[in-house]
Amino acid sequence: MKFLDWIWFLFKKPTPQDQGKHSQGTAVIDGKIENFIHTRLGTQDVPHDLRGLLSAIAGDPGFEKSANNPLGIIGAEILWAEATYPLLDHTYINDVDRADPEVMANVKAMQDNDKKLKFVMQCDDTSLLGYWQPDPDTPLDQCALFWLDTEGQYSLAEGETFSESLAYRALVDGDEDTYRSLRDLFHRLGVTIRETDEARIFAGMDARAMKIAPTPESFRSERYEYYLSLP
Repeated sequence: MKFLDWIWFLFKKPTPQDQGKHSQGTAVIDGKIENFIHTRLGTQDVPHDLRGLLSAIAGDPGFEKSANNPLGIIGAEILWAEATYPLLDHTYINDVDRADPEVMANVKAMQDNDKKLKFVMQCDDTSLLGYWQPDPDTPLDQCALFWLDTEGQYSLAEGETFSESLAYRALVDGDEDTYRSLRDLFHRLGVTIRETDEARIFAGMDARAMKIAPTPESFRSERYEYYLSLP
């Protein structure tokens, strides 16, 4: 079943009055979600917790700006296909940059990385979170998540899933209230975030890091050297 069909199966069929009231807003939301899945995920299956969030957005055009949206309390947003995001926008490149082999090698290497990192969310500081998929046959829900910060550095996310990564980062940052709020808000979406502590978060990250090859950083370095070697 296609994702959007699944959404409409999930929600109660609207009355004719409801359809007239919400059809325009719903059509806009449908288009945004469809474009997001196509552009950001390559039409792949959507992981469970991200699917729950998108389902809530599809069911209520006002959800994104409501207090029920878990992304709202951390100043984050879905990486909609229609918008421009600083870390994915290379229009700043000028003629001086284009004449510099090192700059252009790095830009091309980052673009190669972007094809394997399925970014889905931007934080308030413009850093991004995405699924690292070096092997296109690996389902997204089995892929590790990575952050890309404003300095162009990649780091393994704190959790195994999208929702865990957000909640566990809050806990690591010492914000237990946000951690608990995120657990509660995702629970309302049918998503369970496991209770944990800092020691278990870091132990889990260490265990996952041992299994990831290549990493976004090592792949970018490899591609950078390749582009730099070209005549």
